[in-house]
Parts: sequence; structure tokens; C-alpha cells
Amino acid sequence: MGGVLIPAIRSADDQAMVSHTVRGLQVIMDALQDTSEYNMRINTKKTKIMRMSTVEGKTMKITVSGQNLARVKQLCYLGSLVTEDCSSCHEVRRRIVLGKEAFSKKSDLMRGYLSLYLKKRMLKAFVWSVA
Repeated sequence: MGGVLIPAIRSADDQAMVSHTVRGLQVIMDALQDTSEYNMRINTKKTKIMRMSTVEGKTMKITVSGQNLARVKQLCYLGSLVTEDCSSCHEVRRRIVLGKEAFSKKSDLMRGYLSLYLKKRMLKAFVWSVA
């Protein structure tokens, strides 16, 4: 953010760990594992790694408790599709599809005898909020 690398992005029950290097990410993951409270452990089946770059890179190997983490090309994080090529094309397409689905679910209301003003408000509430 603003040219500063934020190494950990946390929400209620999710975290994204960020590093410029594979070694740096391994250090972060080791520290996270070592400092976990209440005997909690990182779920290696749910934890994925992704190298985000516009150029093709070499393979990554990050381990937690002796287990290699799976590498993915894309993942959905906090409702948004994140891809390793740093493009938003897939996310835009996905949002358009979600908007069309939301519109089709409300199509009976849109064809009904409601005022144009109310139909516009429904469109903003049900479709634009998703898209």
C-alpha cells in the first residue's frame, strides 16, 4: 500500500502472508507457526501459495510442519478472484456473470408493474452491488 509492503493481511478467520522472496515467505510462515496461541496450528490442506508476477517464475516450495503447501494459479480471497498473473480480467468476467445471475433471479420483478424509479433502485441494490 502506497509503496510499502504489508507482510500480513488479516480478516476474521483468514490471513494473507506477503513477501518479495520465497525465503522471506518461509520465515513468515515459520514465525506464524511458532507463535500460534491456544495450541492452534496452520491447516496445511487449506493453506495455498501463489507467486504473483507478470513474468513466469520458478517453482516455489514452502513447508509448514514438514508438509509442502500446494501452489495455485488463482484463488478467491475475501470474495475477489486473485490470479498469479496479476490481471483482473478473470475477476471482471466473474463479476459480470454474478451480476447477470442476480438480474435473472429478479427478472419477474423487473417485468412487473413497478415504477421505473423502483426498478432502478432494485437494480442498484441487487445487481450492481454484486457486479
